[in-house]
Amino acid sequence: MDSVKENIEIKEKEIIEQVKKGDKQAYRELVKKYMKKAYYYALGFVHNEQDALDISQEAFIRAYRRIKSFDPNKKFLPWFYQIIRNLCLDWIKKRKKSSEIPLNGIKILESPEKDREIKEILWKGIDDLSIEQKEIIILRYFQEFSYQEISQILNKPIGSIMSSLYYAKKKLKKKLEKYLK
Repeated sequence: MDSVKENIEIKEKEIIEQVKKGDKQAYRELVKKYMKKAYYYALGFVHNEQDALDISQEAFIRAYRRIKSFDPNKKFLPWFYQIIRNLCLDWIKKRKKSSEIPLNGIKILESPEKDREIKEILWKGIDDLSIEQKEIIILRYFQEFSYQEISQILNKPIGSIMSSLYYAKKKLKKKLEKYLK
């Protein structure tokens, strides 16, 4: 299993080196590999399909422009997520100045119509979390990253990640209390 993972990482490093040399086709491979993850990560923050699409596309554009500064000894995804994260945080700041973040167009949970109220309460609860807790919930449960991967993406110790996740889940559980009985 480790050799498969190593082969994937080696191939990714080779692709990035090609991109650094100006190979746009190689970059398309990276985009194809990570476009869904980028979209769903952004959607977890902005709760709007079109905005998530715009943010994920902008993130790929920015990553391409900055690829020469990327350290090939590190993994691409944590570096790339920092770009998406910053775009999402900028979007949230702009949005808070003008209005509330909409809860329409959420498809991640794909719950039946009868669970719409629970879904809205859950998303409201996620929105009420701190940025750090919200981000950890999205990375852990919607992107299915391990604690180690989240630690690398956010550049925080695993213990801090686990602690933040614990308190975030506790807050969400309290919001959903009447539905959990």
